[in-house]
Amino acid sequence: MKYKNLFFILLTLAIIVIAGVFLIRGEGTSSGGTATGNAQVVKLSVEGGRYVLSPSEFRKDVPVRIEADISKMPGCSKSIVISAFGVRKIVSESDNVIEFTPTKTGTFNIACSMNMYRGVFTVV
Repeated sequence: MKYKNLFFILLTLAIIVIAGVFLIRGEGTSSGGTATGNAQVVKLSVEGGRYVLSPSEFRKDVPVRIEADISKMPGCSKSIVISAFGVRKIVSESDNVIEFTPTKTGTFNIACSMNMYRGVFTVV
């Protein structure tokens, strides 16, 4: 009888731990913007000293996943700032993704940290 109770206690703890891991990683929920699930995927590069976003129009309250083409981004253009949404990130070969959710509509600036490279995008 003691072993039977111990087995059920260990089984219950294992289920709780496994469920917790899935919830922490976000695999057990459908809300929020996952990396590729319901996100708006945008390509980012630099041409002629300006940021080019394709597409350059985003939907409000829908997560955005910007994938930077590092091969087309010289120098400080890798240091991305989107002030209106509190985004600051240095992209690299190993981490070229910027994610945020636009919470307001309008036309917004994207720039490098030195303000040498600039671009705009629109949220509707």
